[in-house]
Amino acid sequence: MIHRLTFAALTALLLFTGCSDSGQNRQQPDEAANALIAKTVYTLDGIDGSRFEITKEGGDFLIKGTPEPVVVYDIFATWCPPCRAEAPHLSSLQKKFAGKIRIIGVSIEEGMDNAYYQRFAKDHDITYTLVNSPDNSRFARAVASAIGVGRDFPIPLMVVYKNGRYVRHYSGLVPEEMLESDFRQLVQ
Repeated sequence: MIHRLTFAALTALLLFTGCSDSGQNRQQPDEAANALIAKTVYTLDGIDGSRFEITKEGGDFLIKGTPEPVVVYDIFATWCPPCRAEAPHLSSLQKKFAGKIRIIGVSIEEGMDNAYYQRFAKDHDITYTLVNSPDNSRFARAVASAIGVGRDFPIPLMVVYKNGRYVRHYSGLVPEEMLESDFRQLVQ
């Protein structure tokens, strides 16, 4: 009986330990952890010609194409009354925090051309960046999933990241004063 248990233990040990090549090609602990994190890249094209490459690593969204440390993704639709109502407030905040915060409007609508969004921006005094890309909806769903609001998330949905890391989010129309107070704390 003891021989069988010993044999079973040794067999299990050999099965659950990997082969070794005497340390060659062994990753450092940080490299190994990073290799396990799923990465997805989204490309968001601004209607003004700007381009943002966003890499999702775990729950983080790291952006290339903007020097601002704080990025606010405003996920919206042009047919949504609260989305239209928040636009002038977001434009005001973009002006107040220029160089410190980048607001990016990400529409969930598909099949609209840039001219449509340019008219929408003009009609609603939008001075922050609007993006219109095939990746918009996929990116919006990924952000909503990462923050745990589900696949059928409410709009407007504003999600704030600092240096690529999630800070907070807002659902629905939020008073400009509240956003300004929160943003001020983020840039100090």
